[in-house]
Amino acid sequence: MRYLFIIVCLFLVGNARAQTAQSKAKGTAAAPPQTNIAGVYEHPEKPAYFGPGRDSLDRFIKQHIHVKHAGGSGTANAIVVFIVEKDGHVGAAEILRTSNDSDLDAEAVNIAKKMPAWIPAKDHGEVVRSSNMLAISFMVK
Repeated sequence: MRYLFIIVCLFLVGNARAQTAQSKAKGTAAAPPQTNIAGVYEHPEKPAYFGPGRDSLDRFIKQHIHVKHAGGSGTANAIVVFIVEKDGHVGAAEILRTSNDSDLDAEAVNIAKKMPAWIPAKDHGEVVRSSNMLAISFMVK
């Protein structure tokens, strides 16, 4: 009989906002925020975050994980990229880096889509859509 354990849930957000040395030297405003074609901010001034905190996010994931895994044993890591919409709900989600196990990848995406509302990102005081990542490590025995 095989058991599946979550050993790590790491919340990663790209929250660095770059300014060029030239704009710093001149004291000018930062470059316009980078968005993709769908208007999703990758590096907003204030990134989206899970309101109840990291511990609560870890508990949520552990409580909602449901995988029937028939593969080998060891550690598998999946990274999910997802969109936090302006109202805080999680929109589209997909695998950025595969665990090399389609069941684990599918469960990582399902967990991201089931997450409760986040506090949305802001840029220049305006609520914006933002891209976020969630890395999940599975230990399979």
